[in-house]
Amino acid sequence: MFRENLCKFLLVFILCFSAQCYKAPFFELTIKVVDQDLDPVKNVSVQIVATDVEAGNLDLIENADLTDLDGNDLVCETNGSGECQFSFEKKAFLTVLACVNADNNNAMCQETYVYLKEDENVISTIMLVEYDQNDYNCSYCTE
Repeated sequence: MFRENLCKFLLVFILCFSAQCYKAPFFELTIKVVDQDLDPVKNVSVQIVATDVEAGNLDLIENADLTDLDGNDLVCETNGSGECQFSFEKKAFLTVLACVNADNNNAMCQETYVYLKEDENVISTIMLVEYDQNDYNCSYCTE
């Protein structure tokens, strides 16, 4: 009888202990924006656009109303260190769009792609390029 109760107690104890050890995975992203001299650029608009990895579709998700873990929109202005930080609930393949408009004739932009990794802060550095020297047309900066 004592042995049977001890086994039940140990089983319940092990189940409770193992359930408390679970930590939900995190997915974090830090974007660093630099100029062509590799100096950080502040006040750059950084926008995150997600793609659907789970469905095997790497096209942009149109009209996706995405937010980070705190419910904030996935748009950020870089700080004095040229950085923006985001947190997500699950793995994703993201398109990162960076735009800065010094004046109407001198737009600078860049885009990159990032794959989030479980339990890791992925750091991606973007170098801004002037509109006329960019492979992209910076049209997403005016949207």
